[in-house]
Amino acid sequence: MATGEAMCINGQSTVSVTRRSYQVVIAATRDMGLGMDMKLPWDLPTDSQFFHDVTTRTTDPTKRNATIMGRKSWESTPLEIRPLPGRLNIVLTKSSCLDIATDENVLVCSSMELALELLATAPYSLSIEKVFVIGGGELLRNYMNAPSCDAIHLTEIDISVPCDAFAPRVDTSLYHPWYSSFPIVENGIRYSFNTYVRRKDTVVGSGEKKSAAGSDFKEYFFLPKMVFERHDEFGYLNLIQNIISSGDMNDNNTLTKFGCQMRFNLRKTFPLLTTKKVLWLGVVEELLQLISGSINPMEKGSNIWDSDEANEYLNRQAESV
Repeated sequence: MATGEAMCINGQSTVSVTRRSYQVVIAATRDMGLGMDMKLPWDLPTDSQFFHDVTTRTTDPTKRNATIMGRKSWESTPLEIRPLPGRLNIVLTKSSCLDIATDENVLVCSSMELALELLATAPYSLSIEKVFVIGGGELLRNYMNAPSCDAIHLTEIDISVPCDAFAPRVDTSLYHPWYSSFPIVENGIRYSFNTYVRRKDTVVGSGEKKSAAGSDFKEYFFLPKMVFERHDEFGYLNLIQNIISSGDMNDNNTLTKFGCQMRFNLRKTFPLLTTKKVLWLGVVEELLQLISGSINPMEKGSNIWDSDEANEYLNRQAESV
């Protein structure tokens, strides 16, 4: 889990304050609605299980995760699961009248900054693996797109219903998609799981795109393991490893394996499956030429049409015009 530092000036002295970073986990409607009258206007067991798994699972069995929530989110949590089991529950409130029974799994903090500072000090810095912000609306408005937020796990629910609590939209200038599931339909409601990670570098004019599984992929180890491994590129690498380990050798000394497939959700991003840097704009240009059935693509210096199979395709396209 990454940490950050904040500089606080007090008179003539400067004090360095270390704070934990965090991830956001929420479900929201098309309009980023979170709920109505402190209740969820949907019943999605698969999403509830996803929330439980993401916020509970750890890679180190001796540690646990922390969830940070506002007072209203705490009060709207059903009594039978409050505090959320297996996690350190941190409730943010300035009220001194909050009725929370003494429980080793619950902490009350007056602000988000104090909570993150507390989590960066012992014993919590040693016992807490990941920190998740789970709501409500006011907390998300202030901290969902903030610099200390490493990732946003957003269940996008494809409905529009009256809500009185809302989250801001993901700022795509700060975050880019890591994973987007295929839509699920449950109890008549269509929704999907999406994870956005904070951009690690600026967009370069050459259109060069880094591979997620390239030299910098360790920068994303802060993600929950179950989310980290859902990236398209890791599915590609796992398929390659599968072919290497159990593929059949053909007469051309090539390993092959039939019956395998990869499926991609193109709603959020386009998969670029490679283990090296690629000229992304060049990939898009050649793909658009292929889709359009251009019969004279080499005017721009493309070499994708040099094979016999490509020439046969171009000839067929020319005959159909």
